[in-house]
Amino acid sequence: MNATPSKNQPVPLKAGWFGPQGSGKTTSAALLALALSVEVYNRAPVFVTDTEPGWQFLRPMFALEGVELIQRTDPTFKAMTANLREAERLGACCWNVDTLTIIWNELMQSFKVKNRGFIPIDKWGDIREMWNKDYVSLFLNTTMCCQALGRLGNVQEEVQDENNAEKTKLIKTGVRFKAGGSEDFGYEPHLLLEVSTERKAKTVSGSKREGEGRMLHRVDVLKDRTWQLNGKVFRWSDKPRYEKGGYKTVWESIKPHWDALQATAHVQIATNTSSAELISVSGDSAYAERVKHVHIAIEEFWETLQTIWAGQDATSKELRRIVVETIFGTRSRTAVESKPLEELQFGVKVLQAYEQKAKTDGRLLTEKDVVVATLEELKALAAAMEAPPDEEDDFAPRRNGKPHHPQAIRELFVEGVQPR
Repeated sequence: MNATPSKNQPVPLKAGWFGPQGSGKTTSAALLALALSVEVYNRAPVFVTDTEPGWQFLRPMFALEGVELIQRTDPTFKAMTANLREAERLGACCWNVDTLTIIWNELMQSFKVKNRGFIPIDKWGDIREMWNKDYVSLFLNTTMCCQALGRLGNVQEEVQDENNAEKTKLIKTGVRFKAGGSEDFGYEPHLLLEVSTERKAKTVSGSKREGEGRMLHRVDVLKDRTWQLNGKVFRWSDKPRYEKGGYKTVWESIKPHWDALQATAHVQIATNTSSAELISVSGDSAYAERVKHVHIAIEEFWETLQTIWAGQDATSKELRRIVVETIFGTRSRTAVESKPLEELQFGVKVLQAYEQKAKTDGRLLTEKDVVVATLEELKALAAAMEAPPDEEDDFAPRRNGKPHHPQAIRELFVEGVQPR
């Protein structure tokens, strides 16, 4: 179900923060959560799933602003999803997970424990389904504001070594939020922020000492779906202590995103739906079913051909090549096996009919001209079988209300011929 909240219900913020250790992502996210509570939600509680943990050091600033901080420290995927629902029941305005990377690693480790220490390739679909259904959908659909914090991961690309044309090397081409079914949670939040640190220069006796001054927390906006902050860079100076109203520095930077967000709607992901009707009872998709039938047709054709001319003498080999060329217009095995399913099934039908005729006519096993002429005749008859019957003759034989094909064609081609 797609839902839009009432006019007095704020459209919730969905943010992702990531960066290296000590960059300030925890404090920055906490300041934004505190701002939302004070400025928008009448000091409603803030809830955190704290895996490391560290938010207890931030309790004084929440207490100073009169906002309850609810902290849970079970670092498991199961606990995190339960925490999110608990936060809703307790009336929290903002739910946070710090860090999501730990949760993702725990989920993978749980699968390893159940699968003798490794994750089989066929289990990755189960992991992603659990992650998306039990976490991502909740993260985006809840009316609470949500923030996910994660560790920094590198995006690497294999390139040719400029010093050795026969070797390649990995180079860093970017960074990512390390968590999630694609090993990058950056796609899901509406606002994605990368946090890093810089230092001001310290001035001593009129001279500047680089890298000795107060720490700056640099925030690069990598994605803002409202477009308000795309490409922006914020710098928030480190403080020796928190003072009342200290959240406003962060709030004023992020507020353009919040204001633009309120002009939109909270559209939720539809759940409990699937494309199951597209999957066969065997568990294969329509595409997979078609591929399976292609393989069956290919195998059936070559096996039938080999049955008719089983010998390895020159005559048998030449006749096999002539048959393939007459039916498919090529002698290339690769070209034949690249044909569409319908052409392959047509070829099988012609060859099976030829096999039946060859049982009573020895010339079809030895005489090239007779082989080609018979195959051309059978191709024409098979094409007639696939064409709509002539319905102009009201006196044509009928079965189940539909006209029959001519008797000669039906005798050669039995409807519903099954593979061997």
